[in-house]
Parts: sequence; C-alpha cells; structure tokens
Amino acid sequence: MNFINKDDTVDVTLELNARLQPLHRGEIFEDMFRDMFDRFGIGEITGAGTLQMPTGEVEKCDISMVIYKNRLNPFISLVKRLDIIPKGSKLIINGEETPIGTAQGMAIYLNGTELPEEVYKNNDINQLIEQLDTALNGLANRLSHWEGPTETALYYYGKDYIKMKKAILPVLKNHPLGEKSRSVKIV
Repeated sequence: MNFINKDDTVDVTLELNARLQPLHRGEIFEDMFRDMFDRFGIGEITGAGTLQMPTGEVEKCDISMVIYKNRLNPFISLVKRLDIIPKGSKLIINGEETPIGTAQGMAIYLNGTELPEEVYKNNDINQLIEQLDTALNGLANRLSHWEGPTETALYYYGKDYIKMKKAILPVLKNHPLGEKSRSVKIV
C-alpha cells in the first residue's frame, strides 16, 4: 500500500493500556495488525509510541494507523473482539474515543535490592519467572517486563485478575526471590 489516497482513509490510533516495551509492542500487536492489513487490505501502520512514567517504567503505548473508510467498521468490530487488548485501552478515530479491551493486567514487582545478598547469589530469577509462568498457564500470558533500579516488573494479561493473583501467591511465598514482592492490578 505505497500510494494511499488520504480521501479514502481515516486516521486511527489504538491506545493500549499495556505496559509493553517497544519490542514487545511490535512483536505482539504491530506484527498482528500488519499481517491482518496485508491479508485483508484494511490499511497500514503509520507509527507507534511508548509513554513512560517518571521512573522509566512504561505506562501505556499506542499504534497509529490509516484505515480504508470502507474497511473501518469491520476493523473496529474485529479489534473489539480481540481478547488480548487490555481493559482501559481505546480506539481514537477523528478525535472520538471508544473504550475497548477485556484483558486484565497484573504487574508483579520483584524486589532487587532489599533481600539478603545470599538470596540474589543463590537463586535464579529465571527459575522464579518460569514458576510464575507455569502457575499462570491458562490464566494469563506474560507480555513484557521492566528492569528498574530497585525492582523488576513482570506484566501479565488475562481474563481474571483475582484468579491470577491467587495463582501466584504460593509461588511468591515459597521462592526466596519472591520475598518483598508485590503485585498490582493494571487499570
């Protein structure tokens, strides 16, 4: 779609209430939309961005697109049905915002500075992440992470935050690196 007539298209922004690194935003969402656009001639991606909090942690991200006017309603209908899009996300079309998204987000913050040195030395964070992924299998998917100066955040998205939280509690309680961790709902 190298020569798009602007009279035939609408600018659309998908604002994702998702804490995704740019690489993960691209792999999960941009690639999915690019494939869909190529397959069905819907439009094209024109840009993407990431908004960070003062800490450097991602707050949300967006994807800018142009959609053919005659494909806009099917596109909106399809996007509303994607269960991977987090609650609190929105489609912005001609300045009008339409709330979308059904996935519930959970951030797990692992303490990286306040545990005894032996805990960090004798335990592998990848083992803990694998245990968390296993506990959440079928409930949520880990879509991204963030490494801050004092903690590491893992971002999971699924259907039910309460079930997700219940599933991780035993893992965090029993793994030495789970001490002083916290989980929060991404809203």
